[in-house]
Amino acid sequence: MKIIPRIYQEWAIKAALKGLRGAFKRALVVMATGLGKTFTAVFIAQALRPKKTLFLVHNNFILKHAMDEFRLVFGNKIKMAVYNGMSQGGVKQADIVFATWQTMGANLKKWGRNYFDLIIVDEAHHAEAETYGPVAEHFTGPKLGITATPDREDGTDIRRFFGPEVINITLEEAIARGWLPRIEYHVITDESLDSDMLQKIAKEIHLGKRRFTMAEVNRRIFIKKRDVEVTKIINGYNEKALVFCSSIGHTERMVKTLDLAKTFHSNTGNSQSDTWKKNQATLEALKNGTIRRVCAVNAFNEGVNVPSIGLVAFCRVTGVLTIFRQQLGRGLRPGKDKLVVLDFVGNLERIQLVLAMMNKISDLHEKFTPKGEIEREGYMRERFEVSGKGFEFTFSDKVVDLMKILEHCEREFYSTWQEASVAAKSLGAKTNVEYSRLYLKDQKLPGDPRHFYHNWPGWLEFLGTNRSFYSTWQEASEAARQYRFKSSFDYQQRYRIDERLHSNPHLYYKDFPGWDIFLGLKILYPTWQEASKAAVDLGIKSCTVYPRLRLKDPRLPGKPRNKYKNFPGWKKFLGRK
Repeated sequence: MKIIPRIYQEWAIKAALKGLRGAFKRALVVMATGLGKTFTAVFIAQALRPKKTLFLVHNNFILKHAMDEFRLVFGNKIKMAVYNGMSQGGVKQADIVFATWQTMGANLKKWGRNYFDLIIVDEAHHAEAETYGPVAEHFTGPKLGITATPDREDGTDIRRFFGPEVINITLEEAIARGWLPRIEYHVITDESLDSDMLQKIAKEIHLGKRRFTMAEVNRRIFIKKRDVEVTKIINGYNEKALVFCSSIGHTERMVKTLDLAKTFHSNTGNSQSDTWKKNQATLEALKNGTIRRVCAVNAFNEGVNVPSIGLVAFCRVTGVLTIFRQQLGRGLRPGKDKLVVLDFVGNLERIQLVLAMMNKISDLHEKFTPKGEIEREGYMRERFEVSGKGFEFTFSDKVVDLMKILEHCEREFYSTWQEASVAAKSLGAKTNVEYSRLYLKDQKLPGDPRHFYHNWPGWLEFLGTNRSFYSTWQEASEAARQYRFKSSFDYQQRYRIDERLHSNPHLYYKDFPGWDIFLGLKILYPTWQEASKAAVDLGIKSCTVYPRLRLKDPRLPGKPRNKYKNFPGWKKFLGRK
């Protein structure tokens, strides 16, 4: 079966191959859920043609899904094997090993550091976790990270393994460009608001009696949702639905009133194998229509392929933006016309989040769509409603009332980003991810300061983590030589020893002289003849193995064709002519 990459996959493939074939042999591909990250990884592996490939995942659902997609492209031309808690046979004979982090981590001594020619890490944002790091650092082969959400909640940075993103296509951009199914997003507050209290607060604000903070409004206006009323709304749709609940107990209550519903979570079976089988049976029942609704907490966040889902219902407040994006993405799979989203919002912050996403999508849509095409599609944009070719966002009338109250609440925030910056630093926030978790401790800090302050300086300056890099490569080189880096790879592993050293000096300095000069390594052979003799002595017989074997001699250039103006061609250079 021949599968042709889409345009955005072609962009990602080209960018990743450049990184994997470069000096650092690594690449981080960030693509929104639903754009085919796994297929992109397949095409990259197909282009690189490694003898041995390791595909690392963190759960068995992703593992099975990845194997299925690799098989679609490669067919039976290559041998595949599973390496997890349920199967470990035939891995040494396999061309591609699909392994879980847990099993590989427990058996690292059985694998040579250079055994694999390519390491692909799916959902790469897990790579920085304490249990995963040793596995990622053990193998020396080129590393490809793929994820939709590169930023971790704990603030650690996966870019130390994979480098900066070679491509980053956000969920908002994918929706704006029409690369995903049409999304119809409805923010519904009717079942979670105390209407009388809402009117009372609005009246007090109108009469100027007092001011309110967001925390106080949340506490007084939002009430516990009535499950029966919510399920009536969900049951009014015919689409197969994925319902996100606040807890396992909540899922069990919801299935009692939802039509043809089942739960999907880690407590399904008595063992790992039993849970796997029962959850697989649930997915199969959803696929064939035996059930129409599945209730889950976090089990559907990653790696579970549910292309038949036509409706996603949020019956919980998702405070972490990463999780919100992951859960929303579960329904944005190719092969369907649209996805309906019912968001039974539970606080003002959530309304702000969805509004910000709506405005971002609309801005990008206007940027990427020709004016004439926008007019033909009937594009409409208002403050609480926007509709385009690939999306539609609507907010209930009560949300409009809430936002009027929110405007007055916002007066309680720090008036300048500088004041907010001081407060954020005092909370210990060092990254935007940490900020999203800590800002609630200070009621005067906005949830998304980027949109709140018109002169927003960027996260680095806001959180005081902006480093002052050496102004010239010469200054940086002088500092770097003191640490005696052995190679560009060694530099990438240890450059943080000096906070003024840039992670990618070859990109940062326009007149970068090359790694050998920058690091003070041995000078390269001045002529192609001398380099040729060294390459022949090493037994290098083709240009394909030259990049790997030339590392044995630090005086051999990475690209002799570019280094020597009178380069005679590879055959003569390698003594074959």
